[in-house]
Amino acid sequence: MKKILYLIPLCIIVFLLPVSTVMGLEIGTAFHIGNLAFEKARTSDQTGFDGTSFPWGIDAFINQDVSSQLDLHTGFYMDPILKNISYTLFSYQQNFFSIGVGPFFGLFNSSSSILKPGISTSIRLDFPGIIFVSFRADSSIGGRLVQTGDYLQERSDISIGYYVRNAICSVNIKSKKYTAKSSAGELVDSLTSYSFSTDIFQKNMPYKILLSFGYQKLTKIFIEGDTTAEHTLGSLVIANNLDIFINDYLTVFIDLESSVYSFGSGVLLGISNPGPGGYLFNASTGVTLNLDAFKKD
Repeated sequence: MKKILYLIPLCIIVFLLPVSTVMGLEIGTAFHIGNLAFEKARTSDQTGFDGTSFPWGIDAFINQDVSSQLDLHTGFYMDPILKNISYTLFSYQQNFFSIGVGPFFGLFNSSSSILKPGISTSIRLDFPGIIFVSFRADSSIGGRLVQTGDYLQERSDISIGYYVRNAICSVNIKSKKYTAKSSAGELVDSLTSYSFSTDIFQKNMPYKILLSFGYQKLTKIFIEGDTTAEHTLGSLVIANNLDIFINDYLTVFIDLESSVYSFGSGVLLGISNPGPGGYLFNASTGVTLNLDAFKKD
């Protein structure tokens, strides 16, 4: 099954490459790894967190300008909370607002539910040079967990931002939640983050930097009969995202999220700054290729 997952991003890109002969097309891929996450095999009786597990994953995405007002975003990603997801989002833009909608699918996350359908929606109001507000919500279709292996995936992003000279500042609230039926009851993985971000840019510079500071709450809840065990790790984090424009068609990006201070609550109460050397992080790197600019070059 793992070999199949690794081939999915490549298959998506190869399948849609012929479209680039007609329209501009941007494709990309990324690799991410980190120890600011719970192990997939973690059990309710574990009361520690040593930060020596490094879950990793791969992403692949395609962005297509279908017309001057319609964009297509599709791809596949492996998320420590939401597991494996394939998505397609159509975004319609008109003056000061854009609306997006499309399906997404949980893939190979459970042997009893190989393909789990869901729907994504997004709304953005943007007054260029002044302020913007954006909202996105993803949710699985169907709300009942009946047999072992059934699951639900939920995600929501809210951002409010304003423009200053050579920068865009924003306040962001993001949440992810994965609820699964287990043989013992239910298992809930969730991540909620609150951050303030500054996207710094300057015309004709070969790079762009995004800096953010915030707080996140990582939780794993075991519901077994009348017993509920909540494993929670709160972290103050600093994130640094760097986009490097190699040329007109190739961009390299590097993202690093580091914990300044982490502390446990619930079952993990008393834990402080775990991990090798007290350092917890999530990192990713990847490339984006603009095929339209590549053909012109």
